[in-house]
Amino acid sequence: MNAMIQSISWQQYIFSVLIATAIYYLFIWIVFFKARLSVIPGVTALRNFSMQPDDGPDEVMTTAQHVIDELRPLFHEYRNKNEMIQALQLKLRKYRDWEEPGFRSTINQFITQACESKCSIRIEEEDQRVLWS
Repeated sequence: MNAMIQSISWQQYIFSVLIATAIYYLFIWIVFFKARLSVIPGVTALRNFSMQPDDGPDEVMTTAQHVIDELRPLFHEYRNKNEMIQALQLKLRKYRDWEEPGFRSTINQFITQACESKCSIRIEEEDQRVLWS
């Protein structure tokens, strides 16, 4: 192992560190700053999971759809209203501070319909407020 380390020059080491650093910061930039690189087709899909949309209603609805997809399995697991509300609260906790127009109303509408149709649970407006608290 000592011979292997001695065979690497300082130039090779610095070049490797620079490449690794560049890849790391490129990844951070793409994921967290929502880079728009049309060259890489999969990158634009990462923007759909953003919690801070900057493109308007379409992105709000895309994020709302992501949340709805995350909530769907709950309607097959719970039949008790209190348990359902607690489970929904836990899932919605990370979206609590998001105040974009239409976001909560879309999710509340889905929750109300899914609870009634799949679980026979009626969710009132007061229950909806509790979900987001």
